[in-house]
Amino acid sequence: MTARPAATQPLLHDVAYADTDAGGIVYHARFVEMAERSRNLAMRALGVPVAEMKERFGVQFIVRDVRATFHRPGHVGDVLALASGIVAASPARVIWRTAISRDGAAICDVEAQIAAFDPAAGGPCLLPAALMVRLDEAPRLPPARRSPMMKLHDRDGARA
Repeated sequence: MTARPAATQPLLHDVAYADTDAGGIVYHARFVEMAERSRNLAMRALGVPVAEMKERFGVQFIVRDVRATFHRPGHVGDVLALASGIVAASPARVIWRTAISRDGAAICDVEAQIAAFDPAAGGPCLLPAALMVRLDEAPRLPPARRSPMMKLHDRDGARA
């Protein structure tokens, strides 16, 4: 077995005004869309274009959970590098991470838990063994670093 790369070849995204809010800062939901494009590119590099999954494997991917950790803002005119890799994989689900950076500085990490859906049966299913073999060849990334959640207090100082 050959060594897996640490992440996909970065997808470069030139931030346009359409990606931003009125202040020129990348709108938070756009990072999730960027991550989707990067994951699709990673799947294509594995020889499994997402558009062919139903025909080749009888399943489609569905997003079960998505989390974004924001480290600093992106701005109109930035060129962001998106690198995707698998954090963990099992027959029930795959966790993909997309690290989004600007000039090597972390901007956002998006982790998406992806499950398989059997359109013929109309429900979730296990990932087919042939697809798991392909995913085993995918680049790997460590889980995103997360800051502890902020502690919430009410007006009297008691924890909420």
